[in-house]
Amino acid sequence: MSGLAEFEHALLLLLLIAGLSVVGRWLPWPQMITYIAGGVGAAFLPGFPRVQLDPGFFFVCFLPPLLFADGWLMPIREFLRAKRPILTLAIGLVAFTTLAVGYVAHFLVPGLSVAMAMALGAVVSPTDAVAVSAITERLKVPNRLSTVLSGESLMNDATGLVAFKFAIAACVVGGFSLRAALLDFVVLSSGGFLLGLAVSYAIGKLRDLIRHLQSSDPTVEATLSLMTPYAAYLLADRLGLSAVLSVVAAGLYAGWRDPVRMDVEARQTAYRVWETVLFWLNGLAFLLLGLQFPSVLAAVSHQFSGLQLLGLTAAVAGTAMVGRLLWMFPGTYVPFLLPSVRRREVPASPRAVLVCGWAGMRGAVTLAAALSIPLYLPGGAPFPGRDIVIFLSFGVIATTLLVQGTTLEALIRALGLREDETRAGEERLARMSAVEAGLEELRALEAAATTDDQMSALGHVIAEYELRLAELASEGETRASARERQAAGRRYHLAALRAERDAINRLWHSGAIIDEVHHPLLSLLDHEETVLVGTGPEAPAEPLSG
Repeated sequence: MSGLAEFEHALLLLLLIAGLSVVGRWLPWPQMITYIAGGVGAAFLPGFPRVQLDPGFFFVCFLPPLLFADGWLMPIREFLRAKRPILTLAIGLVAFTTLAVGYVAHFLVPGLSVAMAMALGAVVSPTDAVAVSAITERLKVPNRLSTVLSGESLMNDATGLVAFKFAIAACVVGGFSLRAALLDFVVLSSGGFLLGLAVSYAIGKLRDLIRHLQSSDPTVEATLSLMTPYAAYLLADRLGLSAVLSVVAAGLYAGWRDPVRMDVEARQTAYRVWETVLFWLNGLAFLLLGLQFPSVLAAVSHQFSGLQLLGLTAAVAGTAMVGRLLWMFPGTYVPFLLPSVRRREVPASPRAVLVCGWAGMRGAVTLAAALSIPLYLPGGAPFPGRDIVIFLSFGVIATTLLVQGTTLEALIRALGLREDETRAGEERLARMSAVEAGLEELRALEAAATTDDQMSALGHVIAEYELRLAELASEGETRASARERQAAGRRYHLAALRAERDAINRLWHSGAIIDEVHHPLLSLLDHEETVLVGTGPEAPAEPLSG
């Protein structure tokens, strides 16, 4: 296939993702199911291009930015507070799932070696942060539950993929030493983590140097941000360390550093670039999964009947789902038998534990790992069990998204889980502190003002800040009334801005003003509208910066 044909195919896939995204907003299930179904449907269309994936390329292309994004979005303070339950899930549950799924698959799938069965168990052990957060963020679940689910997804990506690498290595060499594997795990994991921190720190310093030598260039900042996960991954891979943990560490450090070191323009540019890239990568990953389904099905259909494949998929997916629920309650409450744990933590409610146990959807990381299994052994023979492992991984992703992804929201509503007051209280404190600091600065400027124009301008701004502070400080019905006034004022302001934009566009279309006048004015109005929309009471969370 020529390079031009491959480029055309890539454009076609992006166009298909855009179309499926629009359709998926009207369907009662997670967006990822729409991408998979669209890929399967497109694969059966006559004349639709057949996409052949290179396993190594797929792994390197998709995993680093996805893992980096998970690390960037992880709140460090909350992660450290919830590190014990997170690590219990990320290590204990991953090991339990790997063994449970592995032995079930080895027992049920004829000819599947123990090592390859364990590779399957490791592949399906990581949960998908995108699928879970799409539901929990919309419903505003308790802050600690959200943190544990996000932290688990971040860390079990790392532990599951490390276990997967060991299992694949055992398939290649034909043997496995638990002691050697544990030693390698400690060395490679710690080395990879430290290397990721070093890479992210070094790139951060490079960005500081560039900013010092010249004024901030948002496009350069965004480019270096995008290159950070690949630099961490490739360097760790070359040194034989854990590339996955290297990327996770780089994301954690960048998430701690970037919000306070980037200026406004660079930060907004990075947000938008990362938002687009992640939209493409997540969509492409699931779309490619659907497109591979016919070939994967054809590869296993000569060995298994359709009924057998359905039974194996149900057994493996059921083991992963039920095993998670079986682990969740003892894994949550048994540690509280220790006095040290009881002194530091409050046990989670059974309702939150049940939701956590049901939030086990699998996604892009499982897919990327499964498709990264080599096609051939070093001697040139086909890699044994590759096709059935990929098929069953596909089945686990589809089953968990269909069963858990479509019912998790209803379960949360039925159990009556609500966002606690921690986040709202901290937000109010932060807003009040910011407004008070702004008022203090404005009053200092007022004391130094020397002209009537300066005094008048400062008076308007001070009055606005004092109104904001009064709204934030109000309580009860007064507080609710203040929020309603603020929302109403925002709606009126937005209506006026849109009228301004229409007037400017009419002047531009009529030829009364040139592009050099029209575009800057339009950008200014767009910025004001973005600020108004983004600071509303129900404003969405900020997108990712890398």
